[in-house]
Amino acid sequence: MKPALFLDTSAWFAALHEREQRHVEAAACYRRVVTDGRYVLVTTNLVLAEMYALLRRRHGSRSAVAFLDRLDQDPSHEVVWVARDLHRRAVDRWLRPFADQRFSLADAVAFELMRERGVTTAFATDRDFIVAGYQLVP
Repeated sequence: MKPALFLDTSAWFAALHEREQRHVEAAACYRRVVTDGRYVLVTTNLVLAEMYALLRRRHGSRSAVAFLDRLDQDPSHEVVWVARDLHRRAVDRWLRPFADQRFSLADAVAFELMRERGVTTAFATDRDFIVAGYQLVP
């Protein structure tokens, strides 16, 4: 069974948006993980909501919807839809006890999903993943 790689907004958007500071590095890494097939690529609908908002703001609604459509047709990407129980576990395990951190709800849900699935690595530039105990690529 292939290991999973969690896709976070921070690196994913950098990979798709040329004006982002780490675009070249993130784009090369994303191309590599998509084409080599070594990982199961996992994200959440909360990350998709963040991606849509950023893409819409930077490239317009058509581009943002096209991203969602492409992703919906791509079997190499698994989107986990956040149900109430996952949401609650994320709040209880990551937001409440780590109130001194600046974790977003989307990140807390990602951390909990990763913990439950045994995922150790995220495609992210967000240092909060390191604080939560996960490894980053690129």
